[in-house]
Amino acid sequence: MQYACVDIGGTAIKYAMMTEDGKILTKGQVLTNVEKDGSQDIPRKIAAIVQTLQKECGKAEGVAVCSPGLIDAEKGEVIFAGPNFPGYTGMKLRAEIEALTHLPCTVENDVNAAGLGESWLGAGKGARSAFCIFVGTGIGGALVLDGHLVHGASAAAGEIGFLPFASGSLEQLASMTALLQNTGAATGEEVFQRVAAGDAKALAALDDMTQKIAYGLAEICCIVNPEVLIMGGAVMAQREFFEPRLKRHLEELLPEALLKNTRLAFAELGTSAGFTGALCHFLQRQ
Repeated sequence: MQYACVDIGGTAIKYAMMTEDGKILTKGQVLTNVEKDGSQDIPRKIAAIVQTLQKECGKAEGVAVCSPGLIDAEKGEVIFAGPNFPGYTGMKLRAEIEALTHLPCTVENDVNAAGLGESWLGAGKGARSAFCIFVGTGIGGALVLDGHLVHGASAAAGEIGFLPFASGSLEQLASMTALLQNTGAATGEEVFQRVAAGDAKALAALDDMTQKIAYGLAEICCIVNPEVLIMGGAVMAQREFFEPRLKRHLEELLPEALLKNTRLAFAELGTSAGFTGALCHFLQRQ
């Protein structure tokens, strides 16, 4: 069996036709163009993607979607979306896609889906418990236990970016946005070039960032004691800078008895994590 899998992003909608064991048959992307077309056009764009995939690969058995925003995964509805998706809050995304495609559909939050994808076929494969943190412009997280996402009472479990510090949230203090502000750099590439060159200001900012992320991870370890902590997102692609610092900070923050059975890993699926997790979510729902 094969499934149309879709990852809605602010810039592009990534998609793939995948088999039930996670093999990608074909993939591509189209521009989201929310500024031009509006959020209300997203279901139609997904229906067009499904049609394209079926022309290329044959009939899909369903549509697995992940989306930004706070998502009610039971209903497949957008509970809340930020300013980058005007008019998206309240959209009955699953119902609209099912009406357009005549296929069963599921919808999950994009960070949750990426975490589930990494737990299923990526860096957390085989682990019974995993916490995934994704660091980019913002910070998000996902908790996976026994292969299933933990959603929480308000569909907000794993939202580590809101973790409070005395001077702000983890996202405000340790995201790429914060790193650029603290270094005065224009791009992440510039920051890491300066770090590699030994620039004192860039090194201090990076150390401060990783220490705060480690504090967040230490909180998770104390509460969940997961088998694996998975670091993902565009920032964590710079593994050589983050891995030794995070390991050192975690060892300073936590007793060896608590940390010894938790491994630190880095995401492996790249841009495929979202729609891979969307497929896993669909299969579990079915």
